[in-house]
Amino acid sequence: MKMKELEDRSGIGRETIRYYIREGLLPEPERPKTNVAIYNESHLHRLNLIRTLQRERFLPLGVIRRLIEEAGDRDPDMVPGLFGLEIMLADRLGAEANRTPVDVEKIADESGMTLEEIGEIAAEGIITLNEGPGGRRTVSAQDAALLSTWARVQSLGFDPRKGYGTPYLKQYQALAEALAEFDVTTFYDRLADNLDTDRAAAMAAASIPLSLEVFGHLRVKAILKKVTERNAEVLQQEHEGTRRSA
Repeated sequence: MKMKELEDRSGIGRETIRYYIREGLLPEPERPKTNVAIYNESHLHRLNLIRTLQRERFLPLGVIRRLIEEAGDRDPDMVPGLFGLEIMLADRLGAEANRTPVDVEKIADESGMTLEEIGEIAAEGIITLNEGPGGRRTVSAQDAALLSTWARVQSLGFDPRKGYGTPYLKQYQALAEALAEFDVTTFYDRLADNLDTDRAAAMAAASIPLSLEVFGHLRVKAILKKVTERNAEVLQQEHEGTRRSA
């Protein structure tokens, strides 16, 4: 079928369809010759799946793309069942907020960060820059919140000139991913198979804010311990220096 028929049968406009193709959500059409694109039933099924996940699960396109990629060679229609826990958890962890992308220029204006700084953070894979209709560069609401918070940290004096630039933030990302790997692996090994999808998603979503609080308390304790140890080392060095002088 040609684009016009695909539009009519799916109820989705051609610009959106082309955007889905660019973003990897929809496979490329067959092109028997220049300026001719032929679509088939699989394109229609995929469009229906995307619309279902958006309308019924309120998932952002980034999550939908990941789920489709993870489905691999399986029938894309099986995605909701195969990845039910992931979908439910994404719902509960803020997919509603992530549905509304935030303009990068707006973030730069409000945070004081330059577009170059934001681009550098994206180049390191810490955030994801998306290109929406009209060529606007956007990020998810979650990435926007991350940029805003990081800008506030830097405004306190922790700026790149003192070593608190993107490489420093990258270390935080590495630590977060290591902790996430531990959390997810432990959860799946010990709990996920013994609970229904709704219960597992509810437990995981409810525990994350609490575990962040626990981690925050442990981090403060660790920082205070290290500061105390460093102060003790300095005092010891000063004491030894005084003894040698005497």
